[in-house]
This record gives sequence, structure tokens and C-alpha cells, in this order.
Amino acid sequence: MTQRELLEKVGNLDKLTKDISFRNAFMANPKTMLEKEFSGLKLNDGVNIFLHENTAREMHVILVPNEELVFNDSLEDAVETVLDKAISNDSFKKLLMADPKGTLANELPDFYVPADYKIYFHENTPKEIHLLIPSLAAEENELSEAELDAVAGGSKGSGPHVGRKRGGKAPKCRSQKFRR
Repeated sequence: MTQRELLEKVGNLDKLTKDISFRNAFMANPKTMLEKEFSGLKLNDGVNIFLHENTAREMHVILVPNEELVFNDSLEDAVETVLDKAISNDSFKKLLMADPKGTLANELPDFYVPADYKIYFHENTPKEIHLLIPSLAAEENELSEAELDAVAGGSKGSGPHVGRKRGGKAPKCRSQKFRR
């Protein structure tokens, strides 16, 4: 199983969003739970697993070397170009990982990220696997974190507006789902 396939399988693992006991066990011991959940998957002893979750105030982007990994079709070419550059250029990747907002601002001057919004870039290697876990599903009649932020801040969307400034011509960036 490739790292990309593992990222997608974990992202689609319904139990992580609905079963709090499973989620807690998964977060406490991800390597064991991955091997148990996905038959045939065997992770080497030296591999470390890091779990990340996107929230209303932060986004995690996983860079997978030697694989084409981009956001879905809603992401415009300029942002895809930055991600492609990070995969192919080690010094740029280090800069992007050390200062995501500053690097994005330099590469895409009209790209808007709110001051209180955090963006993290993580790189998968043979010894480190970063996985993006889906958020817990809100109970019926319970507001999600993004909905609470929208009510508290008076916004109309889910989470902060990231990407194009209102009326601007910068690239759009809202979705965090991957495609080939």
C-alpha cells in the first residue's frame, strides 16, 4: 500500500468520525490500530506515525515524496504549482515547512490567510508517516467547531475564509481533500 493510499484509507475510515472509543485507541497507538484495521499492512519497527486533524482554525497539508499529490479540482493552478515546487525543490520545501504563511505570501501575493489561521506542511518519509484524520462527527443537535466559530464570529461559512480576498483575483483554496 502506498503512502497516498494509506492517507486516503485513513481519511475515509468512518469509525474515526463516529466511534470515540476507536478514535481514542487509534490516537493512542496508531501503528497497531492501522495494522489491525487494514489487513496486510505491516509497518516497520522504525516507522513513526504522526496524526493531524484539520480544524476551523488550522489546516495540515501532507507532502508525499515521489507521488503526485494535490488538492481536489477546486484548487487553482497557482496553488498546485506551489505544492509541485515543494515536492521537487528541497530548499523551497524546507522554507514552506518552516514558514508556510510567509512562503505562500511570497509565492502568491494575493493569497489570503487570516492572521489567526494556521497552516502546517508535513512531509512523509520512509521513517515518518503523517496522517490526516477526519474530524469527529457532531452529535445530532450539536454544533461543530466550525459552526460555533461561524456563530461567534458572525461569518456565514464553515471556518475562516482562506484563499481569495473578497473581490480579489487570487487563487481559491477551501477544500482539503486530495485527488490524483
